[in-house]
Amino acid sequence: MKSKVAAITLLVSTTMLGYSTTSFAETCYDASGSVSTVNITSTLQVGNISLTLSDSGSPVFSETGSLVGTITGADGFFTTYLSHKARFPQGDSFVTNDDEAVPDYQYGGNPVRDVDGNGNACSYYIRETISDIVKGTRLFKNVTSVNVIAVGYISSCPNENVNSFDLSGELCVE
Repeated sequence: MKSKVAAITLLVSTTMLGYSTTSFAETCYDASGSVSTVNITSTLQVGNISLTLSDSGSPVFSETGSLVGTITGADGFFTTYLSHKARFPQGDSFVTNDDEAVPDYQYGGNPVRDVDGNGNACSYYIRETISDIVKGTRLFKNVTSVNVIAVGYISSCPNENVNSFDLSGELCVE
């Protein structure tokens, strides 16, 4: 009896060791999409994200979900840090950390997009880098790396309370 218990214990231990040393291959997807949010407060934006992840041109994920963005800090006037929470209808979700937004000077060398009636800048061209997904579910549960760029604008102008971005880059999962 003792030898049977030892044999079963050895078998279970060997099987568990096999599972613990198994590594899964990393798969990287091309990421594209768009974001549209409105400003709720000076540090909170709420809206939608449309995201497509493709493998060799074929979509493996393509959904539109909700997005909540929160400004978490700043480094002077030129760099703003944010976190985002995205939730999609089929149960996929992710949370980003330390997304870095900076003025985008590619439009004639001036990041100001619009001014209010008094001539004060109220809308800016922005380039945001998303490089850290700290939490996710389903497809986004085991993100190993992310490098997504959001290019667009933010606006708090009296006649336009909207932020709009196009997304491009890569997301890798295990």
